Amino acid sequence: MALASRIVSEFGPHEVLLIFCSVLFSLIAVCASARVTQWPNVVVNMVIAAAIITGMSWWSVTVGTTGERGRWPRRLRLLYLFPVIPIYFTSAGYISYPLHGHDFDSMFIAADRLVFGVNPTVWLFEHFPTWPWLTEYLMICYLLFYFLPLGLAIELYQTARKHDADHTIPFTFGIIRSGDKPEPLEQVVFIIVYGFLLSYLGYMLFPSIGPRLTLHNFLNLSNELPGLYLTEPLRRLLDRGEGIMPGMTMPDILKHVNRDAFPSGHTDITLLTIILAFQFRSRLRWPITVIGTSLIFSTIYLRFHYVVDLVGGAMIAMIALYTWPWVRERMLQIRGRFS
Repeated sequence: MALASRIVSEFGPHEVLLIFCSVLFSLIAVCASARVTQWPNVVVNMVIAAAIITGMSWWSVTVGTTGERGRWPRRLRLLYLFPVIPIYFTSAGYISYPLHGHDFDSMFIAADRLVFGVNPTVWLFEHFPTWPWLTEYLMICYLLFYFLPLGLAIELYQTARKHDADHTIPFTFGIIRSGDKPEPLEQVVFIIVYGFLLSYLGYMLFPSIGPRLTLHNFLNLSNELPGLYLTEPLRRLLDRGEGIMPGMTMPDILKHVNRDAFPSGHTDITLLTIILAFQFRSRLRWPITVIGTSLIFSTIYLRFHYVVDLVGGAMIAMIALYTWPWVRERMLQIRGRFS
């Protein structure tokens, strides 16, 4: 029991939030099992995610987080989130469409037409140049989505390490207590994780597939938006991540593609990263801003999102920025009850 209490006490607030969402996603899937036929996959995914988080905490407790022996636990407490977050994305995909039985694309298409009088992605194709070098640049920016917040977190980690004589770093979560002011690195990690999870909840509430599959000929994208050298392999990589495999027919694509258009997680996380980069005066703030702005534009240019999706992503980012202190405090209180 003593070891279990120490492991729980070592959880960071964002890790408590992830485990809380593991329970929430599992409950939603099980309670809606009549519709969510892949509920066992959701439960297994959430158990795996919780086990990885618990295992990292156990490693930190048993190995320690100071000195040379604690070097790798400190580093991996930052990097291991990179492969864990997509587990929640996949689980949200199992739930979203079956939960409702239909997509909400028609609503978002109507919203774009109401505001702009046109379909923005169609208007762009008809009036905006589709230079191959521009498509290539925007495709690369789109793929840097995960790397922008990761780069900011690594910079803040290195900065904290230089100013920390005993190298405990803010990732010694056991010293964090309810009411404490978070260090910059912990704040960034919590807000980014919180932003991801909010967007995944949005996918479950409003499943949609985006304009490339509703307003355009998806199978002709390579001809309509040609790139140079990397566009096609990157496009295929993205398609695989969305559940679209080579050789699929359109009915199969529409059946299996992830419902992740609204809200735009790319907009949500990129805006949060830009704002936090300026808040903590990161040396990367201007590169992050240039790439991030291009990334947000690419979501429309590459036809992944409706403009209303970007509005939804911006709203999620604002909600995350205004509510994260309250949510973090609740997570610390939950941890305190079990440690």
